[in-house]
Amino acid sequence: MANFENLEDLTPILKNVYLPIRRKAFPLLTPLAANARKATPQTVRFAGNDLFFDVKLGRRGGFVSSARGYFPDHLSATEKQGRLGITRMYARVQVDPLADAATKPDKAAFISQSKKITEDVMEQWEIEQERVMHGDSTGTRALVTTVTSTTVIEVQSPYGIASSGPGNLHLVEGDVIAVLDTTGATLRGKAQISTISLSGDTATLTLASAIAGMQATDIVVTAVPTATHSTDSSFGAEPHGLKGIMDVEGNFATFEGINHDRWVAQKLTSSTVDETIVMKLLNTIRARAGVDWRSNPKALALFTTTGIWQTYGDSLLGLRRFNAPSMEIKGGFTGVQVAGAVLLDDPWGPRGRIYAVHFPDTLLVDLMSFGMVSFQDSPKWQQATNQDAFQAAFATYWNYGVTMRSSHGVISGITDTVNYSPVF
Repeated sequence: MANFENLEDLTPILKNVYLPIRRKAFPLLTPLAANARKATPQTVRFAGNDLFFDVKLGRRGGFVSSARGYFPDHLSATEKQGRLGITRMYARVQVDPLADAATKPDKAAFISQSKKITEDVMEQWEIEQERVMHGDSTGTRALVTTVTSTTVIEVQSPYGIASSGPGNLHLVEGDVIAVLDTTGATLRGKAQISTISLSGDTATLTLASAIAGMQATDIVVTAVPTATHSTDSSFGAEPHGLKGIMDVEGNFATFEGINHDRWVAQKLTSSTVDETIVMKLLNTIRARAGVDWRSNPKALALFTTTGIWQTYGDSLLGLRRFNAPSMEIKGGFTGVQVAGAVLLDDPWGPRGRIYAVHFPDTLLVDLMSFGMVSFQDSPKWQQATNQDAFQAAFATYWNYGVTMRSSHGVISGITDTVNYSPVF
């Protein structure tokens, strides 16, 4: 029998064992998307044309009393028709068949490469859906603040909202981005992100190729490579989200085809947050939209960032109440009760805001849940052109909207001094 004096002598006959463990170190908390899927009662299927619904925007008049028995004139309440379409989102992956075959043997305790890649896409889709539902359908990932050169820019303002988080909250290295002017009408160009460095809320992007003419306040969105299509991008091609529904900036007066004074979300501003200001928003919704959230508290949820959630908790410490009133809603998320509603913290939401979402008045259009693209019984994994590799495309066809806009609300302008962010 051989005599091994040093452990290194065993190296040639030892075999690496890949443990069948995959830890998820990146945060996947998505309370808004989880509850939109579980709590929204109006989930409908798309049938090839847009979805339509009627909205009564005023009171019916014409009620009179008459001692002589005369009838009043005919007066009807104002009604308009809402319209909600469908959008398409995609992802694409590629697998090396050699690596996939090498990671399949059970005796070696490997994890199949194709399984890992598919799981990774599905997990990221949860974050992408959360991002979309916080957005406004424009697909804005960030805004340009400084142009250092044609290949180096600084970005801030995720969702296009000032001081709302780190500039790379929804950008990663390797993304192909498109830079457009402030209106979104002029495409400056496309490039792949080579590196990202973050300092405070400012993310510095180094691009793999030059984009000429970039300016501060330009919009950054993701896009397909120029070789695929020279002008196509995500701008204006995404589902609706809370930024568009609440419309703090005043850019979406017409929403789902309706523009009316009563077809607006309830908006308040406050630099601080406590139970009183939150109750003011909830009572405004109750009075102006006729939504009695007190009869079903789980139907109305408040979404904010972790920093504001903690600040709200600070206001309750003097009452020794922060851990007393709690409520669990669909999706397994537990929040703090505020005047009967539930306050949830969402690390992916924009800083400085509390959104009030009345689930019975939301609408989730789901034509195809996130999955591989294939036609009828055709194979889902296709061989790549002139390469020993297989590719699969993932897609979802969906949209998010409301059947009554005034039953939702927002408090904006809140000072969030603590930056709890998934990216750093």
